[in-house]
Amino acid sequence: MDNKAMTRLAEALSSGAPVRVHRSAIRGADRLDGFVVAVNAAWTLIALCGDLRLDGWAAVRTADVTKVGRRGGTDCLTVRALRRRGHWPARAPEPALALDRLANLAQDASRAFGLVSLHVERDAPNACRIGEVAAVRPKSLRLREVDTEARWRPELSKFPFEDVTRVGFGGRYERTLLEFAGPYR
Repeated sequence: MDNKAMTRLAEALSSGAPVRVHRSAIRGADRLDGFVVAVNAAWTLIALCGDLRLDGWAAVRTADVTKVGRRGGTDCLTVRALRRRGHWPARAPEPALALDRLANLAQDASRAFGLVSLHVERDAPNACRIGEVAAVRPKSLRLREVDTEARWRPELSKFPFEDVTRVGFGGRYERTLLEFAGPYR
């Protein structure tokens, strides 16, 4: 990550203005629209926004951020609509999530929201795996996955920390899967 991108992340955090975060170092990675709500050297947390509403959070590796572009000021329609509905300024989830290490971030998000989506974008930029964090090892985590029909898979999937480039949680899709899957038995 260059200093310009870090400066832009800090500006986005302090202004509360909507941004588009680019991670062009990861071929095919999504550009993320929303509000930067937390930044540290390891992970950046973005409150995702689309269709004039907030839709969960995405944590991306700070080092992967290559550009942060403004998507309007604090008087743009998105902010005005969110403000009228009581959703602006966008905030980080409560309780606060540890952004120092992937293991802490994923465990905290899984405990708080039930399901997380893990992205291994260097291998599969358009896919994610969704589930609850079942175990953390020294160099990887284990995910108990939920399939697209909201059914729990019995086996655990292994994700090396170095491969995970993004963690999502609290969005409509994850909440809907959890609603229909229910707790793992």
